[in-house]
Amino acid sequence: MMRLVCLLLCLPLLTYADSKAETLFQNRFFSLSQNTDLLCATSQQEYAPIGALAAIIEFYEANHPGLRKQAVLVLTDHNNPEHLADLIGFRRDCANNQADDLCVLEKYWGDRDAAWRALALFYDTKTIIKHSDDYQLPRFKADHLRIFEKAIRKIPAFLRKSISKAKPNDHLAQEIANKPSALQALILEAFPDDYKTSIWQDHTHPLTLVPGYGFRNQTVAQVYSGQNLIIFTIKAFDKGKEGSSYRDIDLEYLVDFRLPIVVHEIAHTIDNFHFWNGTDDLYFFYQYRKISNAEETEKIIAEAKLALWPSKWFEAFEYLWEVNEGRYDGNTQEKLAELMAQYILIPERLQQSAPVAYLWLRDEVFKGIEYQGYDHCNTALTRPLKWWQDATSKMLGR
Repeated sequence: MMRLVCLLLCLPLLTYADSKAETLFQNRFFSLSQNTDLLCATSQQEYAPIGALAAIIEFYEANHPGLRKQAVLVLTDHNNPEHLADLIGFRRDCANNQADDLCVLEKYWGDRDAAWRALALFYDTKTIIKHSDDYQLPRFKADHLRIFEKAIRKIPAFLRKSISKAKPNDHLAQEIANKPSALQALILEAFPDDYKTSIWQDHTHPLTLVPGYGFRNQTVAQVYSGQNLIIFTIKAFDKGKEGSSYRDIDLEYLVDFRLPIVVHEIAHTIDNFHFWNGTDDLYFFYQYRKISNAEETEKIIAEAKLALWPSKWFEAFEYLWEVNEGRYDGNTQEKLAELMAQYILIPERLQQSAPVAYLWLRDEVFKGIEYQGYDHCNTALTRPLKWWQDATSKMLGR
């Protein structure tokens, strides 16, 4: 299977590399996956091998002098002095390396697979994955980039492109100057520092994934309203990896259930940018139209009946007010993100429980694209904890 993937991915390189400079962000290599291959997999399955990543990088860099240097700069863009000092050291160490910019990225990640995957994903999907600007925070590893790759492949290319056109909020302070001072302070405090970095040369802020800490260090992942920056609390996020257990549902995961979490968070960015024309200034959590606050869609969202799984398992058992009659019933923004995630992940169940919402998503949001979900997996997704696992997980608070 891996050999076949590599052959398919390497083929365009032989055809196009010597002809003309290819445009970036074609979404051709990390293509849409509508079947269950990525859903029914563990963290060690169904990601592009390193040979395929090399082919993607070569394909985009051919006849693009200076592209790698620009890309590595944006993929390692930080304000933190400790990060900046590291990067100076990496560049010094890589000065005599023929592939010096890629060498810098490899040292930044401390892992060749992670560095090449980050670069390939940026070239093809315009997604930035990097460390937090807070130097002391835990960092993503190669394993995280692989699950991000899979989640991105569950999102149609036209939706990915709408997310990636986000503009930096350069004039935020000026825009909110007439708001009450307390509201101004709230807006500025909530605005993540990471959002001020990694602006691409076309003056867009690409979809960006960084580690951090969510609300009260408990939130698994979060997206701020009006942004396309996703912040992951790594320890909480990794509870969803196969072999992990979660104390409230007494289950061990046999597939990588971090995938639904990422899909749910990307759905928030789709909500934020679905109606945006790509040119007007877009400001933080007000003064713009989202799917979740559009009058014609709020009723559809409110009336949709949603299962508690898969991506809301974590929150559903921590915030019981979101559970109504055994179904997920959170606030409108959260419910919409879960609605879109369930359209991708358990569409057969959603079609039965919320037929009106299903048809609306199919026709208006996903433009006719439909999926096979977890219910089509041939192998089990979870298994009950053994008594000693249950006792241990409760004791350790896992």
